[in-house]
Amino acid sequence: METLLKDIRYGFRMLAKKPLFTIVGVLTLALGIGANTAIFSVVNAVLLRSLPYHNAERLVWVSTTTDGQWNGLSVPDLQDYQAGMPSLEDLTAFQSQSVNVTGGERPDRVRGAFVTANFFRVFNLAPVIGRTFVDGEDRPGGEKIAVVNEKTWRERLNSDPNLEGKKLILNGEPYSVIGVVPASFKEPLDPDVEVWMPVLNYPGNDGSRAWRQLFAMGHLKPGSNIRQAYAEAVTVASRLAQAYPQENANRSGKVEFLQDVIVKDVRPILWLLFAAVGVILLIACANLANLLLARGLARQKEIAIRAALGAGRWRLIRQLLTETTLISLFGGLAGLLIAYWGLYGLLKLPQGFVNTTNATLNFRVLLFALGISILTGWLFGLVPALQLAKPELQSFLKEGGRGSGEGSSWNRMRSVFVVTQVALSLVLLVSAGLLLRSFDKLLRVNLGFKAEQLLTLEYRLPRNKYKEVSAQWNFHRQVVERIQEVPGVQSASLVRGLPFSGNGGSAGIVLPDREPPAKGMEPEVMFNTAMPNYFETIGIPLIKGRVFGKEDQANTPPVVVINQTMAQKFWPNQDPLGKQVKLAGPDAPAATVIGVVGDAKHYWLEEEQKPQMYDVYSQDPGFFATAVIRTSVEPLSLSEPVRQAIWKVDRDQPMWKIRTQAFLVDRSTADRRFLMVLMGIFASLALVLTIIGLYGVISYLVNQRTQEIGIRMALGAQMGHILRMVLRQGMVLVFTGVGLGLAAAWLVTRLMTRLLYQVSATDPLTFTGISLLLIIVALLACYIPARRAAKVDPLVALHYE
Repeated sequence: METLLKDIRYGFRMLAKKPLFTIVGVLTLALGIGANTAIFSVVNAVLLRSLPYHNAERLVWVSTTTDGQWNGLSVPDLQDYQAGMPSLEDLTAFQSQSVNVTGGERPDRVRGAFVTANFFRVFNLAPVIGRTFVDGEDRPGGEKIAVVNEKTWRERLNSDPNLEGKKLILNGEPYSVIGVVPASFKEPLDPDVEVWMPVLNYPGNDGSRAWRQLFAMGHLKPGSNIRQAYAEAVTVASRLAQAYPQENANRSGKVEFLQDVIVKDVRPILWLLFAAVGVILLIACANLANLLLARGLARQKEIAIRAALGAGRWRLIRQLLTETTLISLFGGLAGLLIAYWGLYGLLKLPQGFVNTTNATLNFRVLLFALGISILTGWLFGLVPALQLAKPELQSFLKEGGRGSGEGSSWNRMRSVFVVTQVALSLVLLVSAGLLLRSFDKLLRVNLGFKAEQLLTLEYRLPRNKYKEVSAQWNFHRQVVERIQEVPGVQSASLVRGLPFSGNGGSAGIVLPDREPPAKGMEPEVMFNTAMPNYFETIGIPLIKGRVFGKEDQANTPPVVVINQTMAQKFWPNQDPLGKQVKLAGPDAPAATVIGVVGDAKHYWLEEEQKPQMYDVYSQDPGFFATAVIRTSVEPLSLSEPVRQAIWKVDRDQPMWKIRTQAFLVDRSTADRRFLMVLMGIFASLALVLTIIGLYGVISYLVNQRTQEIGIRMALGAQMGHILRMVLRQGMVLVFTGVGLGLAAAWLVTRLMTRLLYQVSATDPLTFTGISLLLIIVALLACYIPARRAAKVDPLVALHYE
């Protein structure tokens, strides 16, 4: 311990003796450690930290699939899975949906969930007041009861601990509040839920097998594994497909860990970012190693004297490693500051998978920062230490302090570090370049409509108030009429599934003039409902025929409008106008195709265009609608006037999700933009560190050859000759690094394929352009010291020591 303390004190003195070297080394490592710590805090929050639920490591997600497409479960399906999966100790189901809250000063809308009775039992969640649901309360005939979280309890029930007689008007009906759960409880996939109701109260739940809207999850029993549960789910699905071919044909079961379901889409993004900051740390450490080698050459005499006085090789290595460890620890401390600021800025970028509550510099993150600080100090301080502590350096004294440490082995080592930096930097730059090209192509995708100057909002009619189809249609019609009267509104319409809102659906269809397909095998199309003037308002062009008009009423023959893809798929080389199509089902009427409109993206910019069919609100009004309003002024400025216009139709009707269409489109690319921006920042940082390292090495080599350069110039060498000689020495390293980097990038970028859109992982344009960029910048870094070398005064150089 005494020796260690001496090493530390001596290390501090040596670092204080060379403050510039110390500051450069600390800042170089701080950039690498800070970037790694910031990204690790996000990786830890999203991928590594356990979900905040009871026995989270055993929580699994149960779903059904058709042709690889995910589906939920119906209530009867859920009961069959509960009975047929003995590897699960419980299985609950739920579905989230916003609910109208009335009875207050203004109608409102909150996020609700409809759950089976065992929902809170699965999470082992005890109420802070009252009770949760008990078995039987989720079945037909049960009372209308609700459980709320502390936020709703405080805001709507005035924090009254006595729940007896307390009611909330939800979707137009009174619900008795029976319990309050902690505000800290966040439901999986939908953390905004504030109120829970029995699943039987879900709007539209008719209890049939065809109503497949429920998410299901449960715990594996201790000793069971997910493969066993998966096999049981497949067996249950197979049995149901045979017993109920009408509803369950061609349907299979699937079981996944809940954690995997939640992070499935963001996992490749975060691991790519973590790998990128790892590369930055390697480049920073290579710079540090080069600094240590350069400083080591200046300390050869000191090391040789210590060795001559009896210091063993291990003693010298330990002293040198102590110094590098001190540098790395200081770099780690500075890196924590960079990580704190970097994490703050990172979380300001639009993205949908982490927030300031989850991603913090907690104990695990601090331990990670300490670990990589020590590791980098030892790993990249070891090579210079081993080189400096060689026994041959004792000959340094006998040779008069010249030349022993300045051999080719030192230069080769420094060159290896530079080549490595260039190669790693190229891999990052190519990766960032591919993401940039991919994102550029994504932004150039034709939406199929005009997203600018569009205001949107959603509402859902209470079923007990608007039971009649005619009442639903009258409300929708009056809403459009009232909105069009608002100053600043150019046109207004309604649609059920607004593009990029997440709302939408599909339906099986039957073509009456063709052989009917087997039950459950009907072709599916995206199915939507729109008002007249919708296509004009949102900007979807009419290709053929006509769109909906006032002549299309409830008492007129059913009509539909289809998109181009549907026309080409089902009626290639034919005129689709006048063709008949009907939804799969025993009572669905046949509808006539009256028009063909352009294709429009619906969920994602990168999605493949699918067949889409629209019917008209007057013939299929329903309870849900999204208003689409084209404005001549800033859209959000009309939020309150539009709200007041709808309240003229029904003062108790809530509205929510008042947003612009442009916001919805931008939101769909938030995660990709987040990845592209960060990769661009990291690649730029890697390039800067690499150029600094290259400049430092070439400058050192110039200084090392100053006397040689003076002799050459004294013998008649021209400035251009000296310039080319130094540039050649630097560019050989650069071209070697570029070659190795291209080979590495060709392999590594293949792992990014799923993150790219219409760009090959080995895109030649990106590889060539990035390589040229790196070579040009590196050439500049080499040119500056080369130019300085070419201006050396021969008389000064001949006297250089």
